[in-house]
Parts: sequence; C-alpha cells; structure tokens
Amino acid sequence: MMKYEIFFFIGFIFVFLGAGCWVILLHKKIKRLQTKQDVMIREKEQSKKKEEIQNAMLPMRLLQLLGQEDYEKVAIGEERTIQAAVMSFNLHGFSNIVRSRNTEEIFGLVNKVLEYVVPAVLYQDGEIDKFLKAGLTALYLNEEERALRTAISVCEALNQKSEIDASYSMGLSYGEVMAGMVGHEKRFGMLTISETTGIAEFLQELGEKYGARIIISGSLKKQIPDFEKRYNSRYLGNIYLKVSDITEEIYEVYDGDDPVDKNAKRKTRLLFEKGVELFQERRFYDAQLHFIEVLKANRMDGAAREYLYLCNQYQDKEDIFNVPVYLEIY
Repeated sequence: MMKYEIFFFIGFIFVFLGAGCWVILLHKKIKRLQTKQDVMIREKEQSKKKEEIQNAMLPMRLLQLLGQEDYEKVAIGEERTIQAAVMSFNLHGFSNIVRSRNTEEIFGLVNKVLEYVVPAVLYQDGEIDKFLKAGLTALYLNEEERALRTAISVCEALNQKSEIDASYSMGLSYGEVMAGMVGHEKRFGMLTISETTGIAEFLQELGEKYGARIIISGSLKKQIPDFEKRYNSRYLGNIYLKVSDITEEIYEVYDGDDPVDKNAKRKTRLLFEKGVELFQERRFYDAQLHFIEVLKANRMDGAAREYLYLCNQYQDKEDIFNVPVYLEIY
C-alpha cells in the first residue's frame, strides 16, 4: 500500500509541476500578446498622430482638388485653376513689433492671435493657404460668403481680447486661383498663384490707412446675395489694377467694428458715399465739404481724411479732367 502511495505522490508532483509549467508558459504567452497588442496600439496612435500632423500642415482639400487623396502619393507637376474667395489677415506694423519685442514676446503674440483666427477659418470651411508674418491667407472654395463671415467673427473674437495689444485688418477678394505642386522630389510643397490673392493682401494693407478692419472687393460683393441689406457696409471707392488695366470697386464692412465706430460709420454712410460720388465726378470742392462733415461727426474716419487730402491736392489743378479718381494703384 505504501508503494502505491509513493507512486501516487510522485505522479501528483509531476502533474503539479506540469500544470505549473503550463501556467507559466500561458502567462508568458499572454504577456507577449499583451506586449504585441500594446505595440500595435502605440503604432496605431503614432500613425494617427502623424496623419493629424500631416493634415494640419498640408492643405488637404486643395490636394484633393488636384486629385491627390493621399499625401503619400502627392506628385510634383499637378496643377489646377479654381474659383475661390480669398481672405488675408494680418497685424498692422509687424516690422515695428519685431524690432520692439524679444523672440518669446513676438511668437507669443502671433500664436495668441492665430488662436482665434485659425478656428474661425476652419469653422467656416476655409482652407488655410499659408501663414505670413503675423497672419494668414485662406481660401473658400464653395460658399464665398463664408470668407466674410470669418472676417466678422474674427473681429468679434478679438474685440473681447484686451491682452492682444495690436491692431489688424482683413482684405477679401474673389476670382481665379492657380494651385499646384512645385519643388523637387526631396522637398516640395503646394503653391498658389493669383492676382486674386494679391488683391486680398493689398486690401488688407489698406485697412490700416483707411481705418477699416474689413475691406472687400466688388468681385466678392457680387457673389454675396442681398449684400447691402444683410451687412453694414459703405462704398470706399475704386482701386486701379495695373496688370488687368481695370478699376475695381472696394467696400468697407464694419459689422466687426466696436459699437462706437460702427454706429459712427452707420450714421455718416450716406454723407460719405455722396462725397465719394462727387469726388469721382471731379467735383472736388463739393466732395471736400461732404468729407469735412463726416470728420466733424467722426474725426477718426481714416477714409474721409484721405479723401479730404486728395480733394485739397486736386481741386486747384489746371487739367482737372486728367486727374485720377481712384484711391490706390495695385
């Protein structure tokens, strides 16, 4: 009997040891599977993060217009001409900002501003084309009015931010934009070329001179249904486009101004626009009287001040009919 008990005991030990080894092997296998799964999850997260970064850095919708659905298959030489509204945003006097602040302060200001501008562009389905100085240029490929909605929402957001101690303006235009891939296989990128973009950037620069936060071209105004009924605006005059040899109407939209400035421009709109009409008829003395009245009501009106200066310059000229009656040359 003792003999059988010994064999039983020995067998039990072998079974126990075998089960223990099996448990250890199973535990190791599970650990390997978990490690493999963790690696797969990390790789998936890294791949997703990489894709998000690529999408953030590349104008994916423009690439799609070029037939490039996957950034890894982007090819140099792809190009296309599209119709789009263009919005250009920037701070005024950025060169002075750079000279008067240190690196941390400069980039802190730029990123603080873009923190409000970029979401406004994306919310209105805009495509950021490029960052330039302290601003950006964005394209609107579908509903052109979204460009104007973006500009107004940017004004409304920045009006509430007292920590942003810099003035700004936006220029908006509409027309053809050429987009294509340029460069070398080792370094290439998206390039957009158009007079439309140049006009938008030019109008943005005029904003400081004329005291306007938003200036839009007549070509964009025509794309917006019931523009004059739905937006607070005034006709600023014409600019001359040298390349095209035509004049383009420009308008100030002041829906994004602070309440005091908005109310002042609304009250003097008819008087101001009558002054512009008289100026374009070369009746400079009569136009001058209108702009003086505008400035009495709103001495900060930069556009009225510029027209008053031009009237003083032109009214005593002998050959009055050869005097240009556009505001600026682009």
